[in-house]
Amino acid sequence: SARELLSGDRVSVVQVLPFLRAAGGAQMALDDGLLDEAEAVVGRRYTWAPPALSLGKFQELDVVPGLPFEVVRRPTGGRAVLHGEGFEWSFAVVFPEGSLGEGAEARHDLALPYRLVSRSFAAAFAELGVTLDAGREAPYQRSTLCFASALRDDLFARGEKIVAIAQARRGGRVLVHGSVLERRPPDELTAVAETLLGEPWSGEGLAGAGHVIDADMLWRRALARLDAGIRLVQRGGRLQEAGSRVPEPGEEAKPDDTAASAETGNVEGRDERSDT
Repeated sequence: SARELLSGDRVSVVQVLPFLRAAGGAQMALDDGLLDEAEAVVGRRYTWAPPALSLGKFQELDVVPGLPFEVVRRPTGGRAVLHGEGFEWSFAVVFPEGSLGEGAEARHDLALPYRLVSRSFAAAFAELGVTLDAGREAPYQRSTLCFASALRDDLFARGEKIVAIAQARRGGRVLVHGSVLERRPPDELTAVAETLLGEPWSGEGLAGAGHVIDADMLWRRALARLDAGIRLVQRGGRLQEAGSRVPEPGEEAKPDDTAASAETGNVEGRDERSDT
């Protein structure tokens, strides 16, 4: 259960749970439990075994028997994502109420956890030599497939969507979900997904952008940047726009520093990234 796992390592203000390889139903049950129980900022990385297709909270789909993957529903918004070892890995970060302090940005920006995670991954990619595309946004309803959609907090490199992010709120807590697409899923999975969803698969991920990145290294660097960003906001600092300086992990960030450098924007009203 989530409570049993809440004894993982800690990266300063972020409690890091052990890496978990498990089926999709178990993974989503754990994240759902964290959304109910986490009392500190919690982060975890995981892979789905066997492969799974996850649907956003508001997404509708008629599931048929005999599929080569499990179909599960995420507590977060968004569209359909294919998950599986060898081509994708996922992460979750949960923010309890008040974990970002009482500054103006923490109190009034409902998308702040979402942006903190996005910018932290952007900074981690930059450290590993991946040049991200400028922020972009396209009409969300244009695709039933997450990696064929473009929102300004998703991360792209050379036109390929490499990280998709969504969030959910419940009882004052915020769950930020993310999927890192390393390469195109196997044809035997994408072919069935295409038939089920009625759209051709789109997305080659990091490999399509010409990159191979060690997952553990990326995760560790993103956690360090996330920690720096959280500490900044807790002290009343404000995340800056794209191109602002990124505090080094362990550095005492100043109020005008930023947690990462990707171009992002606020979420206005409710969209399918979030259940708020």
